[in-house]
Amino acid sequence: MVSKSLVDGLNISGEMNMKGRCKDCIFGKHTSHTFNDNGYRETKTLERVYIDLWGPAQTQSAGGVLYFMLIMDGYTFYQTIALLKNKLADTTLMVFKAYHTEAE
Repeated sequence: MVSKSLVDGLNISGEMNMKGRCKDCIFGKHTSHTFNDNGYRETKTLERVYIDLWGPAQTQSAGGVLYFMLIMDGYTFYQTIALLKNKLADTTLMVFKAYHTEAE
């Protein structure tokens, strides 16, 4: 803009070449790519199930819940959240079996 005199009253002296760029400028120029783009897509219900177990919460709920478990089917995207008092294997397996039955 300065070299073509497009702005009145803007006077800059010295070199105008940028010899280096900061890290933020370099990353800002990068193109973004999708995550997990491996080309694989589930073809039937319950072929792949995603589970996220979160907790413990800092504050216990009125019902005594400290954890929650999100379960999602990769094909249908059917999902549910289960509230858990603990994250013992028996508890989480019981919740998953109930989800599996419901999703079928």
